Amino acid sequence: MHRGDLFFQVPGEVRSYAQNLSSSANGLEDHLMLQIERGSGGTFNDCTGFTPDPGTLPAQSLSTLAKANRDYATGASPWDTTGTRGEQKTYRGTWTFDTTGMTQQQVDALQGSRVSVDLVWELQSDEGPAA
Repeated sequence: MHRGDLFFQVPGEVRSYAQNLSSSANGLEDHLMLQIERGSGGTFNDCTGFTPDPGTLPAQSLSTLAKANRDYATGASPWDTTGTRGEQKTYRGTWTFDTTGMTQQQVDALQGSRVSVDLVWELQSDEGPAA
């Protein structure tokens, strides 16, 4: 038996959240704004043809995102799956660097800064898998 041919489908809810925010401690995470849209179309490396679902949340700073949406319980953009083979969604992430209210000196002070975050999409279901 080839394991690649086995599919386990269950209905459930997918939520997205952020974990493991790490920065070089000078505030870059407060100025990087991230918007995640759920929809259909597009491919892994090309958003041509992507159509967002209604109800997209506005962009948030990485620091706000990591506090507000830190685990499944606080996850955002719930997607109810049916468990049907081939069911899928596409996600598009767009980031911007927000310098609103910052002086040029404050912007320059962020040069060389680093920030990282893990974006997680988790499915939970009350039903057991069916082979």
